[in-house]
Amino acid sequence: MKNYDPNIRWGLHTIKVSFQRGVYKGFVTFVKSGNCKGLDVLGIDEEDLYDMKFKENPINFRLLGEDDNGDEWFAMTLKNDKKDELLVEDVWEELSEYIVRIEIIDFEEEK
Repeated sequence: MKNYDPNIRWGLHTIKVSFQRGVYKGFVTFVKSGNCKGLDVLGIDEEDLYDMKFKENPINFRLLGEDDNGDEWFAMTLKNDKKDELLVEDVWEELSEYIVRIEIIDFEEEK
């Protein structure tokens, strides 16, 4: 990020959420707008990712629907340094266990 001006309150934050399981990693990005800065923007949980329109989604993060017990499932494809892939399918309530980093990677003044 080139400039994170504290005097510009209304803006568009690009947020990067990184996932990891073992040596397999991946990320998604999305835009969050409004009158907030810093930690207030980063205060997300897995519910913020539900039905999110991602700016970038190289891991093909997606919802799989409910099972017979009513549990929501998600899937994503993570990669290691050798570009080997790992398909992750798990129940929605476990999603937070895969999140290893949340960061602001871009900010633009909202016009």
